[in-house]
Amino acid sequence: MLPGEAAADARVAGNSRLTAITGVCLLALFAAQIVTVVLGVTSVLSAHVVIGTVLMPVVGVKILSTGWRIVHYYRGDRDVRRAGPPRMYFRILGPLLTILTVVLLASGSTAFLGTGVWASAALLAHKATFYLWLIAVSMHAVPHYSRAVRLAVADIFRRTGLRVSGARARRGVLIAALATGAGLAPLMARHCAEYLLRYSGHL
Repeated sequence: MLPGEAAADARVAGNSRLTAITGVCLLALFAAQIVTVVLGVTSVLSAHVVIGTVLMPVVGVKILSTGWRIVHYYRGDRDVRRAGPPRMYFRILGPLLTILTVVLLASGSTAFLGTGVWASAALLAHKATFYLWLIAVSMHAVPHYSRAVRLAVADIFRRTGLRVSGARARRGVLIAALATGAGLAPLMARHCAEYLLRYSGHL
């Protein structure tokens, strides 16, 4: 186990690993999504929609894993408290980033699937939220990146000797989330042509 994990209960360390591997996966998906924005959503809408759909269940796993730690910490769980609280910086930024991420994904889905005034308002919210989200995710990811990658690698490769029990289950949870998103993606992508025809003037 990595330094600092030896004294913690295995479930606490396991939750940290789940948060880490999910976070690293999300960074890759979000990076790909940002590329579609840079290229112009209109020209690569199918890719934008597919990536957005795939990452939604993964975001759900990330929220649940971080929420588990928060709930157990404030309930006085001895092992969680022994691992210590996040720095105040992350205790403020984390909930803000969660809210922005949920709003970003919800507004994007509403803009894509909705019609009329609601869809137009959701599109404006989606665009505005993106810039705030991009700042928040950068502030969150940069300090976490090194440790998250280290934990994720330790959880994936047996030869590191840094295993924590439950690695197979954690990988299964992440794969299931990705598979769920991948299964829904074609259903969402089939609406791209209709969306472009109806809302291309607003993109």
